[in-house]
Amino acid sequence: MLESEQLIDIRQVAETLGKSVESIRKYKNFGIIRVSDKRGNKDLFDREEILKIRDRLRELRLRGMSLSQIADQLTSARANAPEMGGSQSMGGAAIARDPNRATKVLIVDDEEEVRSNLCEFLSEHGFAAVEAIDGEEALAKSFTEKPDLILLDLRLPKVDGYQVCQTLKGNPITSVIPIIMLTALNTRSA
Repeated sequence: MLESEQLIDIRQVAETLGKSVESIRKYKNFGIIRVSDKRGNKDLFDREEILKIRDRLRELRLRGMSLSQIADQLTSARANAPEMGGSQSMGGAAIARDPNRATKVLIVDDEEEVRSNLCEFLSEHGFAAVEAIDGEEALAKSFTEKPDLILLDLRLPKVDGYQVCQTLKGNPITSVIPIIMLTALNTRSA
């Protein structure tokens, strides 16, 4: 098959998957389908990859999964499936993660003592700790460090913990990162 026959445009992807072009753009933005080549203003996709994920995509949609959950499933499948460059079958619910890498935890707190204590505790238990001192730094490190878990203080300078959480959960790239909110707030009246 010629290279031009292996690559299809977004309209052809929509026809193959039985979806609208707008839906395919969403799939692309979430990483469900990947651009294989870009020529000018035209995104081109690998026909074989689209055909390989078509049935799995339909199954995941029928299970009621969100687009970010489907993206996680397909990312994991691509990392593990032999026909997609890995070694296991499609279908595991876990996010693909390098088993040789320590679980990375982003600790977000403006108090040095809290960060230091949490880093020490996590390091003793085999975790890799990354620190952020305010909300802006937390948002930046969530994208650059790609943590597996975020420990997030609610009271932060610049951008508070609620806004950080809302921003991360609203972005398809970071929405799957678990967040544990930490606070010293007390709602009981004295």
